[in-house]
Amino acid sequence: MPVRDQGGYRQSALVLGAAQLGMAYGIANTTGDLDQAAVDALLRRAADLGVTHVDTARAYGESEARIGAASVKPQVITKLAPGETDVPAGVQASLTALREKSATFLLHRAADVPHAWDGLRKAQDAGQADRIGVSVQNPAELLAVARLPDLGYVQLPCNVLDRRWLTPQVAEALSGDVVVTVRSVYLQGLLAAGTAARWPHVPDPQRDAVVATLDEVAADLRFPNRAGLCVAYTLGLPWVTSVVIGAETLDQLEENVRLASRPGLAAAEREMLLDRLPELPAQLLDPSTWGSAR
Repeated sequence: MPVRDQGGYRQSALVLGAAQLGMAYGIANTTGDLDQAAVDALLRRAADLGVTHVDTARAYGESEARIGAASVKPQVITKLAPGETDVPAGVQASLTALREKSATFLLHRAADVPHAWDGLRKAQDAGQADRIGVSVQNPAELLAVARLPDLGYVQLPCNVLDRRWLTPQVAEALSGDVVVTVRSVYLQGLLAAGTAARWPHVPDPQRDAVVATLDEVAADLRFPNRAGLCVAYTLGLPWVTSVVIGAETLDQLEENVRLASRPGLAAAEREMLLDRLPELPAQLLDPSTWGSAR
């Protein structure tokens, strides 16, 4: 598993998403809520495969506690509860559940920055936070937090269909030593499901054409499937450190490691792919609008 160094912070190309470790999560979830034995096996195997970090949150049910109870586990990235107003108590609650003295701490929402950022800085000064950062939803939120003092980590949603992040302003905001981890590389599972799922705000014929193009390019570039292409596209973006992808089973974890161990797309490959894909409605890229899809 490749490990990337960003200003002395070493993180594997794949970060294990841990929402599934504490609750049933995701449209593709087939196993439900994992028990402690399954969590132990998953975390041990992740560590054996070279996965350096696991990504969790206070909002992910029992995820922090189950990670904390595991005898072997990667390093931890966690997020304060959305709207947390008592940052010291929130940090301590996470560390207690995780059975750790420190972790990387993020704000779960950019809206929490005004009342919570100074508290995270104090946690870092106290040695409780290895790095501190923010989970953002869109480029506007990223640009709003990019100049925060001591910002060392950003998590954001991006995928092969999402061109909103391909601007000079985003590239400048993510320059330097900020660790950038990308979630939702499969657009909430839609890209992996392909034609088997309805795409909000996109007619079925257009969906089918996009899926066919992804499959064709994946074959042209010798990827085993379009999932591999989606991961390589994201890891090839010059400002990306890692992707975070969850797993419910050991087989899924091992497949994710294989996909993330391949080199990211070169610039010429990325441009070729983008040239062949249409621009899609902005609403498709924002799951918060999917409830209004017709």
